[in-house]
Amino acid sequence: MFRICFTLLFSVTLICASRAASPSADQIFPDTTKGFLSIRNLKDFDDQWQKTQFGRLMNDPLMQEFNKEVRKQLTERMEKTFGLTLDGIFSLSSGEVAFGMIVIANQTPGFVLTMDVTETRTQTDEYLATLTQKHIRASIKKSTETYKGQQITILTFPPPETPRMLENTKVDIKLEPKERKTHYMVQQNVLIASDQLPLLRLIADRIVDQSSATSLAEVEAYQVVMKRCIGDMPDGTLPIVSWYIEPLDYSEAIRGLLQSRNSTTQNRKDKPSVFTILKQQGFDAIQGIGGTVSVQTEAQESVYRTFVYTQKPYRLAMRMLNFPDGTNFVPPIWLPADLARCTTFYIDPLAIFDNFGVLFDALVMPGEEGVWRDILKGLEEDPHGPQINIREELIAHLDSRILGMSRYEKPITIKSESVVVAVELKTDHEPGMLEGIQKLFGTDPEMQGTQHNSYTIWHRIPMEGMLQPIEFDVPPLVEAPRGLVEPSVQPKKPQPNNQNQPPAFPDGGVVVAKGCLFVSTNMDYLKTILDRLDVPDDAAKSTIGSEAEYREVDRIFAGMGLTNKPHFFQFFARTHETLRPTYEMIRLGQMAQSQAVFAKLLNEVLSPEEESGIRRQVLDGSTMPEFEKVQHYFGKVGIYGVSEEDGYFIKGFTLERGQSNEP
Repeated sequence: MFRICFTLLFSVTLICASRAASPSADQIFPDTTKGFLSIRNLKDFDDQWQKTQFGRLMNDPLMQEFNKEVRKQLTERMEKTFGLTLDGIFSLSSGEVAFGMIVIANQTPGFVLTMDVTETRTQTDEYLATLTQKHIRASIKKSTETYKGQQITILTFPPPETPRMLENTKVDIKLEPKERKTHYMVQQNVLIASDQLPLLRLIADRIVDQSSATSLAEVEAYQVVMKRCIGDMPDGTLPIVSWYIEPLDYSEAIRGLLQSRNSTTQNRKDKPSVFTILKQQGFDAIQGIGGTVSVQTEAQESVYRTFVYTQKPYRLAMRMLNFPDGTNFVPPIWLPADLARCTTFYIDPLAIFDNFGVLFDALVMPGEEGVWRDILKGLEEDPHGPQINIREELIAHLDSRILGMSRYEKPITIKSESVVVAVELKTDHEPGMLEGIQKLFGTDPEMQGTQHNSYTIWHRIPMEGMLQPIEFDVPPLVEAPRGLVEPSVQPKKPQPNNQNQPPAFPDGGVVVAKGCLFVSTNMDYLKTILDRLDVPDDAAKSTIGSEAEYREVDRIFAGMGLTNKPHFFQFFARTHETLRPTYEMIRLGQMAQSQAVFAKLLNEVLSPEEESGIRRQVLDGSTMPEFEKVQHYFGKVGIYGVSEEDGYFIKGFTLERGQSNEP
């Protein structure tokens, strides 16, 4: 669903549509809707979005060739899902467009797209007739049936020629795709498209009679989420975009849909899914997540609100999600001025550690209990290991505030991003943490300590400097230091060996300094942070807190009342820095291998993962201009989060590059 949602939202920057009143899709979709996205009025959204930094970017003459390429790829994605073209959706819509994943008991889950075509009814009939003829010429079978006096068009697409393996799961099965069907129908000026015929009929019935069953709008979690987000908006305004998802049920439905679309060579129904396990571990307390988006209607360029609705008391592993509100969000003076983004986050380290074990056991060794406990025992008692009590000698020293920062090295490569995370220590606990880190890494032959000024940075020994690799037969999700797994807790069944996988951050380092535990993906960048720690506070420093862009975002936060309001999370980013690596990777044809966060999102939408597990870039970025010619379109972002009695409220906004809003 996230791919389709992203496609719809991103495509609005490319095409115009017509205006009309919008129906209430949340009254049409049933209460078994597990994921939902609504654009209240496509024309209004497009008009507003075109005025934003990204809308203007895509309309820049320098971007037109790339614009066409993006549009082509998004159209192909939409056609594969619904058989509809993006041109068709944007030209026919005269109001609301909604998309949802619906689950019906004892039936295959599926997707539904609804679109108001009140003002384009004749054009819609002509479009569907032309579209079906196009598909027929492409050897796609067409059939029709009548349902309550209305015609349903059914298109049957042949299966892909090449089977593929199901990647990124612990289920090793070969997928034999079946043929795929798409169904169309127009009911009372609403165009309906779905991959499941029963869902098409359900929505058609609900358009005629919305009282026939409970709607999404009547679901408690949906009501709470929308009330919280819309209640934060200025009086008299409504969001242009709203969305909602029940994450575990939605994910389980996607799993069921994939199974229905493929014949598998191995039946794994006896194995609980990860989503079932998460429910068993207490994460069913997350009743729903949703939010709203406003564009060019408030003081900022765009404002987005999200609410995570939860039910207490939490149990088992869900108790890890304890985010205490804090008050100290002033950036330390040692934070550099050239950061791409920085974050302050409050957590409960002991709550995370104490409740992690049951989740580890359930995910890594289903059916086994005490595996995590035995691992910790091995670390403490194994004569060949570090002999450390992780909880008392490491975790107990951590305080609740975490600082995260990142920047990008030039020239841009797939590994340009450098991240440093600093976890503050409790007062006077630095000596204890130093001793614990020494015990953890001091006996590990893969780790070494390097002196930098007065600090010891622990990092992995380069492979060429090691005598021989040390092998561990542990599940692929777990990367264990030496001594982590003792023989008594080795998996009883053969598991995939990850000895050939490179470490996640081969150039990273860990160090204790100035009351913080620092963890970095890049040792050289970590050293620059350590150098700043040694400069006296009263000396002149160029720091992120004194940057004009940071101060602009901070003024917005102050205008929202955050100065004296406790909250658990605050984030600042310069989009011209955070998105630059993705832009350059697309331009150089290396986006599919990029490790940047935004690039990974685009990869999910536009870069399919092949059977080998390698992604290939499908976008031709060779026509994109140099970043310096368009970087003025990229502005600033601010986000904050507050812990509340029934969940977590998160609000963010974007500002244009030169925009400065005084409260």
